[in-house]
Amino acid sequence: MKLYKLEASNWETFFGEHTVRDRGKPSSECEDLIDRDVTIIAQTPWCDAFLLLSNTTYDQLELLDTAPSGFDFTYCQDWGLEVNDAKIDRVIAEISV
Repeated sequence: MKLYKLEASNWETFFGEHTVRDRGKPSSECEDLIDRDVTIIAQTPWCDAFLLLSNTTYDQLELLDTAPSGFDFTYCQDWGLEVNDAKIDRVIAEISV
């Protein structure tokens, strides 16, 4: 899996006008929702950037080699808020099962 960074300013470009939370709405209300093969695992405290994992290559996202600083881990807060490479590996192992 690859680790990506998505700036909040590019959210609508990447996912469409509606958010993932809108998936339960009738399709007529969410026609522009773009379904992506991603798992969001972290965000900045100001929600201006997000970390995502994916098996798919996305040129629109910034590919990262390692966990950056300044993000809060949101995938499973029972694991703590720190984002590090070991925790990313743990997420990958969990979602790859």
